[in-house]
Amino acid sequence: MLRFICLVVAITLTACVSQRELELSQNKEWEQLGAYHGQQGYREWDENRLNKQGAMTETEYEKYRAGYLQGRFEYCSQKKTVSTVLNQGYPDECNENQGSYGLIDRGY
Repeated sequence: MLRFICLVVAITLTACVSQRELELSQNKEWEQLGAYHGQQGYREWDENRLNKQGAMTETEYEKYRAGYLQGRFEYCSQKKTVSTVLNQGYPDECNENQGSYGLIDRGY
């Protein structure tokens, strides 16, 4: 019974987060979706994930990327230093060289 309750709570929480992403992707607001991900400290979606949400062109991906970089900048500006590390294996998203799909990987 406890597992069932935990599962229901997890699905409910996921639905709340996914609803915002779904709304932005349905409205083709790729830059806002990227900014949302960056501001929340989420990892950047790659082109395959964006394609599944309806972003089909390189221009749409670039809009997402621009929004993500702006959001990530805002997220990292608020995060001055890490004083407590809860999970040593989790990468520091604000590290200068950190990114799930950086500009160097794309040939820039």
